[in-house]
Amino acid sequence: MRWEPVKRFFQLPGPVLSLTLIGILLLSAVLYYRAVQIQRFLEPALAISTPRFLFAKNIKLLLSKEFGADQRTGIRFTTNSIFIEKSLLSPDAHGGSDPAALKKLSQVFLSVLQDPNMSDYVDFILVGIRFPAGPDQGMNETRRQEAQHRAEFILHSLYRVSPELEKNYGGHFSATALPGNTPEKDTAWIEFRFIPSEMLHIEVLKSLKKYVH
Repeated sequence: MRWEPVKRFFQLPGPVLSLTLIGILLLSAVLYYRAVQIQRFLEPALAISTPRFLFAKNIKLLLSKEFGADQRTGIRFTTNSIFIEKSLLSPDAHGGSDPAALKKLSQVFLSVLQDPNMSDYVDFILVGIRFPAGPDQGMNETRRQEAQHRAEFILHSLYRVSPELEKNYGGHFSATALPGNTPEKDTAWIEFRFIPSEMLHIEVLKSLKKYVH
């Protein structure tokens, strides 16, 4: 009888160990289920973003090639738009010649439109200048017309430095004024937006096909 408490003491780890193992197995099952759920979400999300990511990566490479990786002040790129400060596209005050940035930019567009792997994804390129819109409709119209004229001037300047761009790809460009409640600093930028073609949407749908049951 004296050994009964001691025997019970040494028997305790058995049930505790079993419960611990069961808990670990349950936790592993929950973590595995969560991992599968996350993977099911991430794979389609990655499939959607891949075509746009590759297109944006190629644009960045072209910009670096023309402007230099370390000489990008006044130029920025988002997912589908190149932004350039207006001052970089203004005529040279010393000679009235076309700005070097405009020539480099035209070469970027030529490289995009001459490459079937990229041009298939571009419906057209929109040259846009933003203007602040307010409650005064008369003032808005005046600002819109001014922005429209500047956008058209930039597009014509682009054609002037690269006649090949207008001759072969003029139908891929358009100029417009973009209204909005924009800060003053945003109106100092000119936007060159790549409007995606149906082919880009098709590539996204094709990449999602295997996830549709």
